[in-house]
Amino acid sequence: MKKISLLFTIVLIQMGFAQKSSYSPYSYFGVGETNFSATAENRMMGGNTSYFDSVSVNLNVAASLSKLRFVNYSVGLNMKTNRYTTQANNAKTTTASLNYLAVSIPTKRFGFNFGLKPNTSVGYLLESVDETTDPVSTNNYDGDGGINTAFVGIGFELFKNFGLGISSSYSFGNLNHYHSKILTDVELFTRVSSESSLSGISYNFSAVFQQKFRNNIQIYSSYVFQPESNLTSKNSQAIATLKSDGSFGGDTENIDLSSTGMDETKIIIPSFSSFGLGFGQDKKWFVGLNLKSVNGNGYRNELMALDNVNFNKHNIYSIGGFYLPKFDSFTSFFDRVTYRAGIKYIDGGLEVNQQDIKDFGINFGLGIPVGRISKANLGVEFGQRGTDDFGLIKENYLNFMIGVSLNDLWFIKSMYN
Repeated sequence: MKKISLLFTIVLIQMGFAQKSSYSPYSYFGVGETNFSATAENRMMGGNTSYFDSVSVNLNVAASLSKLRFVNYSVGLNMKTNRYTTQANNAKTTTASLNYLAVSIPTKRFGFNFGLKPNTSVGYLLESVDETTDPVSTNNYDGDGGINTAFVGIGFELFKNFGLGISSSYSFGNLNHYHSKILTDVELFTRVSSESSLSGISYNFSAVFQQKFRNNIQIYSSYVFQPESNLTSKNSQAIATLKSDGSFGGDTENIDLSSTGMDETKIIIPSFSSFGLGFGQDKKWFVGLNLKSVNGNGYRNELMALDNVNFNKHNIYSIGGFYLPKFDSFTSFFDRVTYRAGIKYIDGGLEVNQQDIKDFGINFGLGIPVGRISKANLGVEFGQRGTDDFGLIKENYLNFMIGVSLNDLWFIKSMYN
């Protein structure tokens, strides 16, 4: 396998406002940059998913659907500004994307939901110049695509205060990587395209427990386990000759991947377990923590495998909470606003040049009441990923989150109609 260094010069191009969910150089690896999967409400608490109630939807814990009492329509949008720096260069990008779309419905015996959310995203533009060769060579790397997930979940109360759930997901998408090698003063150059179409099914199992103590203090706990699964990747590669202006140069050759068994490969999605624990007072305040442990040896895309890149076992830590002054206040709008805050820390996962790519973020948000039981959620996240040492790239990001959670009682209305 060829080895490639991340000692790139980031190409300074005018990207402006783009309808693309990633421009991260780290999305080059594996199946792309993993999106932090949670509703806006949960993300504003650092990604903490240990809280659940009758009006809030927790997309990460299907068992929490056992507590749902209202039909819920949820949609989340994301706008992210990133600043990338190396020892010599810097660049800035802005992206916008849909974060999730879900419908959750309670019945007398159980609750269920279905929806769609982006799982990973690929988007990068990198350049490496080698001045030691004659003529000087320039290698350009660009890519796009990602994996989306359609999901359905069900949760039911096994006995009082204890619920179980199961969620099934179908993941699908395309990963496209392109590599161009340009020689100075040479009219033609070559471009290698590597394209993959992926699909696969996964499941996770969950449980929730809620118990009330003195002074209306409640304990919330959740557990999720997802077994290892696979994505089937159907691959193709081609080499094209292009002119210096990017137009077709006359020759294209499809590479026979079947001779090496690379026309169809498997990508492992590693197993994980997640445990959440929190305390709070119903409709008043909550504080909790969450630990998600992800096994290693997954996400490796054999078509684009690199010797200096590994995917290791890692942990995701989240802590956060909310405060709601007075949910039924008639005199003060701000007393009915939910104030949220939290932090997250990812201790690795992706390893490049023997360095773990870590991620730390601080979150704040507001849940603005819309009617009696619905909310518009506005949040912001400040964070840093990676480092500009060891020939790597540091990302500083500012993430704006918008989520709308609309609740209704149309099941009950239909009974009266």
